[in-house]
Amino acid sequence: MRTELSTIHTLTLQVLANTVVNNGPAQTLVWTQHGTKIVDQVCAAPLGSSNNVLLMVMYNIYLNGCGLISNDLALQTCVRLWQAINDAHCTLNFEYLHFFLENFIVSNGRVGVGCYQRLSTEERIAFLDYVTHYLRENSPNGKLAPILLQHFAKEFRLKSDCILRETIKLRHELHPREVHTLLRIIASVSGSEVYANTYVEDQSLFINVSSLLRCVVAAGKEADGGGFDKPMTKLEEVALTSGVDAEYEKKVSYELKTLLVRCSANLLYENKQNKGYCIDTQLLPTLLECTVMDARNPLMREWSILAIRNACINCPEAQQIVAGLTMQGSAPNDLLSELNLDMGALRITDRSQ
Repeated sequence: MRTELSTIHTLTLQVLANTVVNNGPAQTLVWTQHGTKIVDQVCAAPLGSSNNVLLMVMYNIYLNGCGLISNDLALQTCVRLWQAINDAHCTLNFEYLHFFLENFIVSNGRVGVGCYQRLSTEERIAFLDYVTHYLRENSPNGKLAPILLQHFAKEFRLKSDCILRETIKLRHELHPREVHTLLRIIASVSGSEVYANTYVEDQSLFINVSSLLRCVVAAGKEADGGGFDKPMTKLEEVALTSGVDAEYEKKVSYELKTLLVRCSANLLYENKQNKGYCIDTQLLPTLLECTVMDARNPLMREWSILAIRNACINCPEAQQIVAGLTMQGSAPNDLLSELNLDMGALRITDRSQ
């Protein structure tokens, strides 16, 4: 009986959705009488086909351009549904959610930027998470609007310092999770052939990323870790029986250095100006320090090697810095010691010192 009622409910909503397609009077009537409830029910649990149909109603009324649904309300509703989908680990396909959000991130980037700025902190993080998802799917329905990507770089530059703070109040201050997600987007975009030219001339972005990387690496050398979680360099630390918090992969510190190194590698690729700033800011020694294994920063070693390579190609100054290094012997390496290997890791120093 419950299944039958659910089916009848969905079919009724589909009839309602069909009546508002290209029908101005019906759209006005439906939204005037039921708009508030539709907005509430779009994100209501349990998530299912009815949520998608209700969003279809909103989408058709919004597309009519008669001003019944504001840009802010449209984006906010979509973001809340995306939050609900993530919270419920729902795998259903909400096609009208994608149609709606792609309107803001692909077709109307300028509108998307304005609405993004008026979202709450939690909503901004959810919106950025959707953009990350869209990039992960290889931009299936068109490239992200350039103005939106440029705005993300601007937001990162303005807010990146908050990631160095130990405690942040989510509702009233900048939040490290927003910066972390912005960084993930920039890392994806800067390494994509589709968006290859997006940040080519944004030298301030490279300076900001490289400065943050140096600060994070320097903080990690302090006795207390500088407010960051200590690197996980031992096999026993990732075991289920270890005393390390099992939720470490959900923390903002997870992958932070990897993303910063990855951005540096991408922004250095065939970019003469950024290579010059790499030399001026002494980034190479920091990148060399990142050529280690750390469970909190998977693939950091590989990305740092690529970053060093990109910095050295067609750059005699960078090549000279690397050539000036000499082997001093084997440095202590916890991971290799656990494996009973005596080779250790290479310890290098500057010949000129």
